[in-house]
Amino acid sequence: MNNQYKRPLTEESIKAAQEAIGGWDPTEGALYFWNPVTAKSKWVWSRPITDQIGRHVFAK
Repeated sequence: MNNQYKRPLTEESIKAAQEAIGGWDPTEGALYFWNPVTAKSKWVWSRPITDQIGRHVFAK
């Protein structure tokens, strides 16, 4: 809805897509992600956290 898909591709985004296609998963198989500043669910914090990338936490 915010038209971000129309933005030009960057070298960084192309490289990230190629690595993902190749199987690289920096989240270590995470099933969930959330912004720790805004997350209010106690349940989500009970999940085992695998990584934090930027403003998001990833968990299994």
